[in-house]
Amino acid sequence: MKSDQTPGIVSDPWVSASTLHWPGEKPLLEPQPDAIGRWLWPTSASPLETLLARGGQHTTLLRCWLEDLIGGLVSLPADYATAHDPATCRRERLQRFKLATFGLHVDEHFSRTKRQRDRIIFSVLRCASTSRIQELTLAIREGDIDFAAAAIRFSEGPESAQGGRIGPVAPQAAGHPEVSRRLEQAMEGELIGPFPLGDEHLLLRLDTRITTRLDEQLQQQLIEELYQEWLKRQLDALVAGESIEPLEYLPAP
Repeated sequence: MKSDQTPGIVSDPWVSASTLHWPGEKPLLEPQPDAIGRWLWPTSASPLETLLARGGQHTTLLRCWLEDLIGGLVSLPADYATAHDPATCRRERLQRFKLATFGLHVDEHFSRTKRQRDRIIFSVLRCASTSRIQELTLAIREGDIDFAAAAIRFSEGPESAQGGRIGPVAPQAAGHPEVSRRLEQAMEGELIGPFPLGDEHLLLRLDTRITTRLDEQLQQQLIEELYQEWLKRQLDALVAGESIEPLEYLPAP
């Protein structure tokens, strides 16, 4: 019987896939290797798969499949597997995979995103009049009036009731992107501006920068972020009908 297999794809994926070693729980559906050993979703075109695709759930199906493959790579101590139910064991296998695969990349990811994780407290004074904001800026710089007092008396924004103070917030959540950019680059106590923004003129002051520290809770969050980024890349490829690199698991030391 003639095969309608796409060129470059192993003709009998079930025979080839069976040579894969699964130290953990054997997957329900093994990957289909292509001619160079990369993994493909073993398309079955079953009614269930077609139904899920029609309902916009194909990505969910692929995610479950990938996480089932991960479970097949990760073995658990016999006493742990005996003492816990299958669902708990699957979660534990996934957590071990995340730690082993992404744990070594936490410091780099943290360094790259640290400024976005810091929290800031800042003050803002806004006026429609150019001359008024310039006069107030000069008075604040020379110490003739306190920033908070100037904001309460002259600021035309809703934050004037709090002396212009806002926060703590993430820099990227400070409002307009231009405000976020200037605050992200500022030093504590620094006056920023005045500068025009739409129909207003703003004077900012960075009051406090609350530095994020890499504790155990944040480490787990960063590992999860790295895993989700990786998982999205795999799913994007699979949805597009492309192959992915074979999954690997090297236990964390």
